[in-house]
Amino acid sequence: MNWLHFLLWLAGLYIVYYLVVILTDNAMRSKTASGPASTELTFSEDILPKSIEHLPDKLVIPERKPSQAILASGGVSLKNLFGLAREEAIIYTKAVSF
Repeated sequence: MNWLHFLLWLAGLYIVYYLVVILTDNAMRSKTASGPASTELTFSEDILPKSIEHLPDKLVIPERKPSQAILASGGVSLKNLFGLAREEAIIYTKAVSF
């Protein structure tokens, strides 16, 4: 038996297996299909919606003075990350490998 025959037998066995599984699922479904759908979830809780106040169209953000803590808390590129580490503006605890 060469590889081609082996793979053909294997594919044939998988096809037969999946056909048997599909046919048994269909047979089991036809037996239980006569009653009401038992997989439907229903909830009997009474939930009432709450009205909320409308948010303003413009949010006013207070202006801050730029500082090292605020500058270093945002996303930075890899080049800027090493620059901040050299300036000791950030605290790093492990060696950086690249």
